[in-house]
Amino acid sequence: MRSEVWLMFKNLAIEVLVVLLLVLVTVGCLPFLHQNDYSAWVVGETDADGIAMLLFSGDSGATWVRQGRDVLPEGKPLSDVLAVNSREVWVVGSEGLIMNTNDGGDIWTHVDVSEVADGVSFYTISIVDNIIWIGGEVGTVIFSDDGGATWETSSLPEDSNNYIIQGIFAVTHDIVYAVGNKSVPPAGIVLRTEDGGETWERIELPNEYNYHGWIGVKATDENHVVIFGGQGHYVVTANGGRQWVTGGPLFPHDINSLVMLDKSHYWAACDFDKIIITDDSGISWREQESAGPSNSFLLGIDALDKRNALIVGSSAGFPQFGKILRTSNGGTIWEGVYDNSDDCGVPLSHVSIASNYSKKGF
Repeated sequence: MRSEVWLMFKNLAIEVLVVLLLVLVTVGCLPFLHQNDYSAWVVGETDADGIAMLLFSGDSGATWVRQGRDVLPEGKPLSDVLAVNSREVWVVGSEGLIMNTNDGGDIWTHVDVSEVADGVSFYTISIVDNIIWIGGEVGTVIFSDDGGATWETSSLPEDSNNYIIQGIFAVTHDIVYAVGNKSVPPAGIVLRTEDGGETWERIELPNEYNYHGWIGVKATDENHVVIFGGQGHYVVTANGGRQWVTGGPLFPHDINSLVMLDKSHYWAACDFDKIIITDDSGISWREQESAGPSNSFLLGIDALDKRNALIVGSSAGFPQFGKILRTSNGGTIWEGVYDNSDDCGVPLSHVSIASNYSKKGF
């Protein structure tokens, strides 16, 4: 009799648990069931009032609102954005403009770096733990090892001031890559520090690949690094730079932005609406069909995972426009989610994604 009562109680408990789980799923109270939800920020040029575009989406890129209008200075476009997580976000732009938020964008604060880089236009930012690296024009690299409270200039090799540092990536506290370009060949420069910026070495790539300008650099760890840029060129290392394998040219268009999903899977946004993806470290690439207005430069890409990603772009000519593309199925379908808004006349340059439920990692 006692065993029958216990069995009845056990079955009732299981039924109650099942019902409770169904209720939680229905009302959306189980965050792990919505792990693909993310927030995103997009930056771009200035609007008719001279205020830079700073857009936010809290619903995985479906809808967008502007942030920072009350604090953004007139006439200063934004060039890059980095969401450390869904609360902490950094943006950089022209004439020394750096801002950050620690509450998801409700309040944006200016960061003053005039003592180390007065009036320098910035193009790229990378953060590892509490160390922030920013690159810009005339070979400028600045960093902060205390979360932005104080800043220093990092001295690059001779002649680096002829280049725009357009890509920077901090792999560890000590290992940082910086890449850039100038208007005349040899147009590309690749720099690396392995002592936190105390010294930098200039990397000469095989096949005279520094003849081409470099736009960006990404890494998953100290061994696996990708450098990409002008006219479909890229280089890859799988052993920390002891050997570099040259790739491309894939086409005559620039590879403007790239995200490494892991050491083998890359997604890239390129000129003239080209979206490409590889799952074998760049040995082969597949092209995906773009969306929205054509004749555009796709300038920024970021991904939450292998299915969810955003791309931002800018018109290649006139009339000017900006657009945002979204996929939730690995790029089988890209949809335009921002190409019909009132603000679409403003070119957009970069995007950054952060999970709504966990800190983003690389």
